[in-house]
Amino acid sequence: MKTKKRKITDQNMENLKYLNIFRQSPIATKLYDANGKLVDANPACLDMFGVEKQENLKNLNLFTDQNLPFHAITDIQSGESGKYEFLFDFDLVKEKKSFETTKEGKCYFEYCVNPIREGNKLLTGYIIFVTKITDRKHAEMLLEKQTRELRELNATKDKFLSIIAHDLRNPFGAIIGFADLMLKNFTEMDDETLHKGLTTIESAASQAYKLLENLLIWSRNQTGLYKFKQEVVNLKNQIVQALKMAEGNATIKDIKISSAIDDDYFVYADKDMIDTVLRNLISNAIKYTRNGGKVKVTAKTNTNNVEVTVSDNGVGIPDNKLSAIFEIDKRTNTNGTENEEGTGLGLIICKDFLAKNGGQIWVESTQNKGSKFTFSLPTYENSDIFN
Repeated sequence: MKTKKRKITDQNMENLKYLNIFRQSPIATKLYDANGKLVDANPACLDMFGVEKQENLKNLNLFTDQNLPFHAITDIQSGESGKYEFLFDFDLVKEKKSFETTKEGKCYFEYCVNPIREGNKLLTGYIIFVTKITDRKHAEMLLEKQTRELRELNATKDKFLSIIAHDLRNPFGAIIGFADLMLKNFTEMDDETLHKGLTTIESAASQAYKLLENLLIWSRNQTGLYKFKQEVVNLKNQIVQALKMAEGNATIKDIKISSAIDDDYFVYADKDMIDTVLRNLISNAIKYTRNGGKVKVTAKTNTNNVEVTVSDNGVGIPDNKLSAIFEIDKRTNTNGTENEEGTGLGLIICKDFLAKNGGQIWVESTQNKGSKFTFSLPTYENSDIFN
């Protein structure tokens, strides 16, 4: 009898040792039986989830844990070990000493699942180690965001360099070529040839200047160097001014430009940015409209926004280019009806500037019939200044 009693005591001591390890462990640990029912959870686990008593967890079942993904439940039921991440909402936890709802918000956890087997065969339960990995997940998400932004910046840089390499080469090639030709044959040139050469040089220099101006504006906006300044802007006045500036180019192509805006439309925006948007859209409309065509600017209110439309009866945009005209990484620019060259940045600048002011831009176009570019801006009363 004494020998038998000693064996029971030794077993009890062994169990007590492991029980103390379980209770005193700083690692949050759960024990489940073979049916997935929670058997025990150590104080570190209760504290981690903000639960006062273990009895409050008695209805938990591993196989119906909605926090775990479906494939994890399947793996666990099959007796496989593994690590699983999940998002836990602390706002759902009500058990605290004062029965106040915890306000820790959503946290990420990792379950390390280890099946317990008897003789390496019969599955008798599961031991699960729980780790809070919120900081790690936030760091991973930040790294992923920064990686994505870096890819976008690299794509932007590649586009930037591509535009510089391609578009600047053409006008400067013309400038250098004609200047060299005129210098070598200056004494033999008649006035007509000289005038033609100077006109070509002037046109190429103007094109290069416009390209550099657009590149500067766009790059300053991308890098945050542009000083963003919002004020109350009367769109009607802005449109009238933009049309006056476009009259020269329109007259050369015998294009009639007009507006049908009787009312004042006020927005809270950066005036220079809106000027740039209007000039780009009107300039494009003239560029892609044939001689004798028409360009018209209209405006209207729509719910909380003002919508401005620049329409033309020009060549239109092919369907295969329509979806990419506002994308920096897709080159879609084509020459105008009089072979006017474009930079490929005008519409991208428009999109960026409008987004900065809380607006949007979209296009409707039919090839050989014309295009309608429309942008929206919040009305003065509905701008962020009042919200």
